[in-house]
Amino acid sequence: MANLAEHPQLHGTSGFADGERYQLARPDYPRDAVTFLVDSLGIEEDLHVLDLGAGTGIFTGQLVQFCANITAVEPTPGMRKVLSERLPTVNVLDGRDVAIPLPDATVDCVVVAQAFHWFDAPVALEEIHRVLVEGGRLGVLWNERDESIPWVAELGEAMRWPTHQPYNVGQDFTPILSSGPFVNIERRKFNHRQLLDHEGLYQRVLTTSYIAVMDDDEQRTLMRDVKRVVVPLPERIELPYVTDVYRATAMLR
Repeated sequence: MANLAEHPQLHGTSGFADGERYQLARPDYPRDAVTFLVDSLGIEEDLHVLDLGAGTGIFTGQLVQFCANITAVEPTPGMRKVLSERLPTVNVLDGRDVAIPLPDATVDCVVVAQAFHWFDAPVALEEIHRVLVEGGRLGVLWNERDESIPWVAELGEAMRWPTHQPYNVGQDFTPILSSGPFVNIERRKFNHRQLLDHEGLYQRVLTTSYIAVMDDDEQRTLMRDVKRVVVPLPERIELPYVTDVYRATAMLR
């Protein structure tokens, strides 16, 4: 689990400053994973759902068909701008994992997509619990590149992923979630894919937080290695992912 003292939101804010690039290059989430969370969290039209660390609203946009009352909290201005433009019916607020700008017990469900590894987990879980109603629910999910596929593993090496990854891919976050005021934790995994051309894959690589904040020389060297992996591939690429999903219930106060 990434610790914000070791990774002081440099990657979590500066690394995600280009909201337009992020929105265009990052994948959505598989339909069966979204359905699992909607069903298991009991998300309905009239509930209040908080998308915490919402980014450009990729997951938010997949929830709006199920719920009309969504608040999105995101610390990065470039991300909030894109989210607000894309999803004008969503209430978009400046805030973060340890400082949610909402009153106590005002949210039925909290979802966190592709962001929990940046959180200060002990503090964030208490803060999430604070804004949830009694028995409220929490859903957490990530898309992780499927490095069981040889060329995807080579891509990860070229991206310096083994030495820069903010958390161990495939890590079970159940112990972390259960260390806070949450119970009934369930984990599911789903397969997903993103269709990209070569340029789209390069842009996808450049949205990786630690790559986005590299200096020009370091980034050029890294992208040269990435292109050695990508150039031999077909022009249309399926980038495979494993989507790791958790649901939990807030303990009674």
